[in-house]
Amino acid sequence: MPKLDLSPEDIPALHLAGVKVTYPANASIQWPEASVLEEKERTAPNPELREVSRGGFHSYEEHRLAAALTTQSFKQVESLMQGTRPVRLEIEIRELLIPTTQERTGRVVATTVLTTVLLGGIAGGYAVAATPGIFMTYDVALVDQNTNKVLASAKVLKASSPATQFSGESVDSIAAAAATQIKGWLTQKIMG
Repeated sequence: MPKLDLSPEDIPALHLAGVKVTYPANASIQWPEASVLEEKERTAPNPELREVSRGGFHSYEEHRLAAALTTQSFKQVESLMQGTRPVRLEIEIRELLIPTTQERTGRVVATTVLTTVLLGGIAGGYAVAATPGIFMTYDVALVDQNTNKVLASAKVLKASSPATQFSGESVDSIAAAAATQIKGWLTQKIMG
């Protein structure tokens, strides 16, 4: 993981004032079942998600992932920053891959059958590893809110989580995985 160019004393002196999620023009968002979650949340919104303006996003998928990342970033990163200097996290999503329910359950069933047939064989371990996951590639920057100066940045970070959940839980789990990774990136200098 890239090094943070801040001293250990700098991070606690900061205050997380915002999270900005963007997508470059060539971003790849593959979340085929997003419409199911969109319909569900239209009638029963998730009260745990932070409000994120729909402006600037081209699709529900982009907006919902931004809301999940904002929520998880505040949950996990804000506690590191108890100071007064306002900063924001800028997260640029390069790629998101959430497999369909059929891909998740089909591979799990195939894995179970193959593992049962080859119980003592080497292929059993390989089949278990074939269960698909959720993957996201992103860049992150810590930016001074007042001056817009980039204080630290990391490129092409990769987060993953299991893909056994419903797609709403999947997008929340990948957002939590990314926020955990960002927290680790920020604390490497504090802890080290």
